[in-house]
Amino acid sequence: MEIIERINAFEKLGLGLFVHWGLYAKESRGEWSQNILALPDYQAAFHEFNPDNANLKQLVTQAVENGFKYIVLTAKHHEGFYLFDTKGHSKFDSQHTPYGGDAIQVFVQACHQAGIKPFLYFATYDWHDELYQHDFKAYLAKMRQMIELLCTNYGEIGGFWFDGNWDKPDADWEETALYQLIREKQPNALIINNTGLEEQGAIRNLLIDVLTFERGNPQSINHQGPQKYLAAETSMTVNKHWGVAKNDINYVSPKQLIDQICNSRKVGANLLINTGLEFDGAIPAFSQSLLKIVGQWMSVYGEAIYATNHYENQTYLASGETTDFIKGNYLFVYGLGNIGNSNVVLGGEKAREIVFNQYPQRVTSITWLDNQALLEFEQASDGTLTIYANAFQYGTHLIDRVATITVED
Repeated sequence: MEIIERINAFEKLGLGLFVHWGLYAKESRGEWSQNILALPDYQAAFHEFNPDNANLKQLVTQAVENGFKYIVLTAKHHEGFYLFDTKGHSKFDSQHTPYGGDAIQVFVQACHQAGIKPFLYFATYDWHDELYQHDFKAYLAKMRQMIELLCTNYGEIGGFWFDGNWDKPDADWEETALYQLIREKQPNALIINNTGLEEQGAIRNLLIDVLTFERGNPQSINHQGPQKYLAAETSMTVNKHWGVAKNDINYVSPKQLIDQICNSRKVGANLLINTGLEFDGAIPAFSQSLLKIVGQWMSVYGEAIYATNHYENQTYLASGETTDFIKGNYLFVYGLGNIGNSNVVLGGEKAREIVFNQYPQRVTSITWLDNQALLEFEQASDGTLTIYANAFQYGTHLIDRVATITVED
């Protein structure tokens, strides 16, 4: 099955930054605080919304510096607030706040200038617009008007990321009309519609380009759709909320982030790492630290993520009880220790033996990307490849280690 070029290009991006931002950032109690906590003065944030454009530009800069290749920003979340100028279709937009501007315009322009793909999240489920409950067909027509604005006023958009159809699973969402509009106005844009926590990887319309795995860690993915090859994307939050939540200090570890980057690549998915933004558009300090750690890892091993799109690169799993794998020309190794005195490194100085049964290519060398040291290996006549993966040098531990494999032509 041939792959469509926009899907092939998306797979090669590898790592995206998900950004949740809206009026809910004022209370800093999570993106669903209006719905779940029923905050009585929630709408007051509309009259106080006045972010600093410099923060949005800094968001894009930090994403680029830390190895992300695309950013998905919430143009509208379920609260119904639009971060862009709706040109009179709604007064519940950023243009009618003290900010008086178009945040999406600032964001997209910054992405174009920095060479990173802007994606726009758009909630289909809406708590604010009365049409959603009382005249659903009119609501869908209005939603298409909003998407047409986003398709025509901001230059090239990398993709549209929809979320919320799961709220009315039996309704006619008129998806085909929406997707055909996008394909006409933005032919190279990816079409993604999140199928939610309970239906990860489901295909709800044949025009989508990407399978979604919200907070998922699939062990395998079937990329062959009924009519075309589909990309895949897993997503994760840095704590327990998508939007900023000041009392949520249950952050993930750097190991969880790096493991998920590698695990997603193993099954042929991009990873979307989420952070909320403060009310003024700034990235919270702890999230910044985690993103910088991702950037440190990507600065060493990022080539192995960008160069291993699933359509062109097969995955080979190591035998035995291990999660190590080869994808394309790269070896990914988990759980190594440190070389050093046995009193402090707990045996990490010992090389670990990794076996790949019947590896189809003849290997000539294997080289760690972090220090260009060669790994020892043996390959039998039947293709069985045994690799001796030595530990990190004392003073260094980059969690998951990657080597490049050179094979005979």
